[in-house]
Amino acid sequence: MPWNEESYLRFFPSLTWQSDPQIDAVLRRTRSGERVVDLGAGGRQIAPGVLCVDFIPFANTGLLADVHQLPFRDGSVDCVFATGLLEHVEDHRRVLDEIARVLRPGGIAHVELPFLQQYHEDPIDCRRLTVDGLEREMKRAGLAKVKSGFHIGPTVTVLTLLAYYGALLFEGKSRPARAVSTGVYGLLSVLFYPFKFLDRWLLRKRSAHRLAFGVFCTASKT
Repeated sequence: MPWNEESYLRFFPSLTWQSDPQIDAVLRRTRSGERVVDLGAGGRQIAPGVLCVDFIPFANTGLLADVHQLPFRDGSVDCVFATGLLEHVEDHRRVLDEIARVLRPGGIAHVELPFLQQYHEDPIDCRRLTVDGLEREMKRAGLAKVKSGFHIGPTVTVLTLLAYYGALLFEGKSRPARAVSTGVYGLLSVLFYPFKFLDRWLLRKRSAHRLAFGVFCTASKT
């Protein structure tokens, strides 16, 4: 088994935790029978009836498509999710324009992406945005903010970066060095795991957004 993120991270406790999850709240805004799509779903199914769109045929992928050119008619979708997607596309503005195009007037778009998350290619990793930056990008596409903020807090940022930093200190080209580096990451993941829940308290702090791991914006098509 190769010593890379794809092979070993799934065996360790996750340091990521959504202290203020948003997806369920957005789903509650939709009504039965509405057309809801999840772009770049990555094999997940956030709710029954949601159309999962991806360029990889995962088990739950309902439509293979390029998110830069969605195969939907103008104004034919009621709600679009794009979480953990915009950092991995060539042209995020074109994707947002496509989201706005396929949404009906008054339709909802919910976007989440990293702010201070580590580099993670899937297959590319191109950008980060602040809350304000995400709001402005969505406004440019004709999507008016309903709610915005951060959903993954500052403790996750600090702990995750420290775990990767610890692994980096022991990184090397040899298999033993890579094994030690992986072991350090795993050990730090176990030790740090309980502390990520501090974000339940820290999310109320006025300046917590300055160190947010991930940000979101829910917006309506004007």
